[in-house]
Amino acid sequence: MSDKRTVLVVEDDASLRDWWCGSLEDMGYHVLSADSPPQALGMARQSPIPVELALLDLGLPPHPNEPTAGLELLRLLMLEQPSLKVVVLTGQDEPSVALKAIGLGAFDFLNKPASSQRLREALARAVLFLQAEKQLSTDGQARMTLTALVGEGVREFGEAAQEKLVRSVLADSQFNVAQAARKLGLTREHLYYFMKKFGIERASS
Repeated sequence: MSDKRTVLVVEDDASLRDWWCGSLEDMGYHVLSADSPPQALGMARQSPIPVELALLDLGLPPHPNEPTAGLELLRLLMLEQPSLKVVVLTGQDEPSVALKAIGLGAFDFLNKPASSQRLREALARAVLFLQAEKQLSTDGQARMTLTALVGEGVREFGEAAQEKLVRSVLADSQFNVAQAARKLGLTREHLYYFMKKFGIERASS
């Protein structure tokens, strides 16, 4: 149907890709799927229906055990379509990778394995942003103003995703700042900056 949102699913594991696609179709999305960066880029460029959302696993060929190909695909997708809302999936031991993905423009991140409910909630947030951006355009905002407003909105959510990640890693590390900083790929000073920025304090003992 024409009112369905189109989601591009990028995952090289066939069984997992089929599960994601089935879950998203059950949620009412129109789904495209790809198993590699070249195929994903081709689908995003050639789809007759605008691709507004993407679900991207960062471990893709030719190096599925590393995030390099997934991060590069994310960079290219955002370069070609800045309004695309990309939800990335990462392993729980890869917080520094999630931080890099947010920096490249990912809308949100989910730790694997992600439940259908988590997928539903993440995409629902992304759709809310799409609707807000469309409303700005409908209200007659000038393109330059619209771009600035949309950019601020995306950055604000990026900060929310950053805060979620920092809080999660600190909790997992029992507020061991040195350990959390290593997991996030940050210096301790940089992590302290994030803690101050987001108002994160050690729990009282």
